[in-house]
Amino acid sequence: MIGATYRLQFRGGMGFYEAAELVPKLAATGITHFYASPIFAATDGSTHGYDVTDHNAFDPVLGGEAGFLHLSDTLRAHGLKLMLDIVPNHMAASPQNPWWRDVLAHGRRSPFADHFDIDWSAPRLILPILATPYGEALANGEIARAEHPEWGPVLTAHGMAFPLRPGTETMVDVHACHEAQHYRFAHWRLGRDGLTYRRFFEITGLVGVRVEDSKVFADVHALTLSLIAQGRLDALRVDHVDGLADPAGYLAQLAATAKVPILVEKILEPGEALPPWPVLGTTGYEFIAALASLFVDPQGLALMAREYAAIACDDVDGLIHKAKHEIINHNLAGELLRLTDLARAVFADDPMRRDYGPFTLREGLSALLAGMGVYRTYITDAASAQDRAHLAAAAETARREPLESPQVVDDLVFAFAERHEIGAAREFATRFQQTSGPLMAKSVEDTVFFRHHRYVALNEVGGGQHLSFGSAPYLALTEGGGLAATQTHDTKRGEDARARLYALSDPAAAARFVPLAHALPGDVPAGLKWGLAQMLFASWPLEDDPDFPARFCETALKTVREAKESTSWTAQDGPFEQRVTDTAERLASGADPFASLADVRRAGAVVGLSQALLKCFGRRPPDIYQGTFGWDFAMVDPDNRRPVDFATRIDLVEVARLATPESLMAQWQNGAIKARVLMAALALRQKRPQLFASGTVRQLDLGGDCPLTAVVCADGTNLALAMVATRPLGLLAGEDLALAIPQMGRITLDRPLICSITGTQITGEATEIADHFAKFPVLLAASA
Repeated sequence: MIGATYRLQFRGGMGFYEAAELVPKLAATGITHFYASPIFAATDGSTHGYDVTDHNAFDPVLGGEAGFLHLSDTLRAHGLKLMLDIVPNHMAASPQNPWWRDVLAHGRRSPFADHFDIDWSAPRLILPILATPYGEALANGEIARAEHPEWGPVLTAHGMAFPLRPGTETMVDVHACHEAQHYRFAHWRLGRDGLTYRRFFEITGLVGVRVEDSKVFADVHALTLSLIAQGRLDALRVDHVDGLADPAGYLAQLAATAKVPILVEKILEPGEALPPWPVLGTTGYEFIAALASLFVDPQGLALMAREYAAIACDDVDGLIHKAKHEIINHNLAGELLRLTDLARAVFADDPMRRDYGPFTLREGLSALLAGMGVYRTYITDAASAQDRAHLAAAAETARREPLESPQVVDDLVFAFAERHEIGAAREFATRFQQTSGPLMAKSVEDTVFFRHHRYVALNEVGGGQHLSFGSAPYLALTEGGGLAATQTHDTKRGEDARARLYALSDPAAAARFVPLAHALPGDVPAGLKWGLAQMLFASWPLEDDPDFPARFCETALKTVREAKESTSWTAQDGPFEQRVTDTAERLASGADPFASLADVRRAGAVVGLSQALLKCFGRRPPDIYQGTFGWDFAMVDPDNRRPVDFATRIDLVEVARLATPESLMAQWQNGAIKARVLMAALALRQKRPQLFASGTVRQLDLGGDCPLTAVVCADGTNLALAMVATRPLGLLAGEDLALAIPQMGRITLDRPLICSITGTQITGEATEIADHFAKFPVLLAASA
């Protein structure tokens, strides 16, 4: 059983031996599973490990096999288990990948030709690696012949060596040699619409893997399954499950062979249910959205919306729809072209539908994909009721567009909802479903979230601007499986930066923020400045950080490039970007523009403690991202993936363990108070595992005027109580985090409880509750 996880990002100075040094202290915090980012061999200089080059070798950079065994032995010696992030969907399209290298050399005859999702009907394998067009690169000597110490004669380009097709080793002319290969070097822009293999999102350096093939599955998972058999691997996290051709089939095979708990990286839209897969659940993005529903004040949000609508476009749905059409017709143009060709093949023998031309099909596909309200459907052998509903909704949205032939939408739906088991229609259905996910992610998470700045706390992976306010979403998730996450390596900001923004939604706070935000200097669009103001308020460090201005500038620059409006990663507007970075530098240097909102930031700290407590309360195992036992005000990646000063963070945990509640309150800025809340909750989970594994969480009725939210978890034998203030700004009683709770009624408890942090007895009397919050900002208590 997974009790609690601690996510560690390997690389950037963190290897197996370094990780092993953290294990004794982490074991003492109450976590049960060490949750590792990918650890298998990856490309040279990889910062994340998702660009795997060899699924069956430990990355030498991390310490290789000896280092892993040392870490594994250390984990087992301290009673911790290992959960590993695996990457079945893609690998590095790099000559460093031995399977890929063999395909480059031998083409369709390679034993690994079917391991990758390659269009073998194309004349050659397109490698879009050149900084200039091929002819220019050739003329400038950027493509050359060379001798590799291990591979023999090779072609070199873009700093990489590529193997030669057997029989071409003696060809002297570079161009003639290149033209004789199974691959073809090309300008990087051809990757957009000329690629001959499935890529991950729009990254041409990552090639899709066909794990739906049983032999490929066995080859990809050989080391993983061996580690499980040895008792060195205890749970799996499957990366990007939506990219697979058949997620249900893959997970069934993985569950049958691995026989360990499985979690999937899957983003669920509001109202969407996880398919009936043999998994514990998701990695927890929906939990972040549920906490937003609990902590965001609709009145303050409405005030922010009014202000933003006066300076920028606030039509979120319209922005998303526009972005989807931009992305599918530009960034994912190659995927759209492939779908168009497949649709023509599906209809070729259908007298009623064969007269659709490429333009009509492309227009219909673009509209249908843009109309998808979820990341993807999961139609393989049969369409579920949920899938049919999602397709029907997408079709209805698509028909509202000014299509030349609206009927094409219904015929496209028919092609894979009804005929998906037939030849070309099956591949069409697979490709459509593999495309809709990247389209949603690139359009919403990586475009609109950087264009629309009404209230950036909701611009979060798995979230959005349409909230169901209140505690119901949180209560519903406490009963389910999957992780309770508040921060990951992919979230748009640190969990405590987000908590500050939740506090900013208090109407009183929002009203004070508005004139300060409008008064900020800078020659950038007003809507962007509004967003930068929120980011600055949320991420301003509690102590001096000389790197903060540069970090904020990097975030501002990424924001406008991802927005793809005035500039982008591929078409940069130098003068505009200079104005953005000048503005960001001016805002982040010198005095804090929001110093007068110090009390709102303190309220944000209370919210941060509250969400830390609530994520540990319920059946879902809490997931603690590296370094977040203390405060984390990180900005979007790469800022949230910076190396963690683990020595300082571990010391903080020790301080928290020994400190009195009074000293934690007096020195709340150092973050030890957050570590104490997390450790108290984790200790209770360890002490009462069955309570949180099978107990029912319900909310207590405290009366309409009570500013606290109380939930209890009970299993018939044991009882636990958590109380937090979801709107703490008006309750702050001093210069620390103490809260003044107005008169409230008595809480009905069937037994006295012991506070896990102060050790005092809680019987439910209003005075004792008020006394507690005057000394500590959250309450966790349990039966003896």
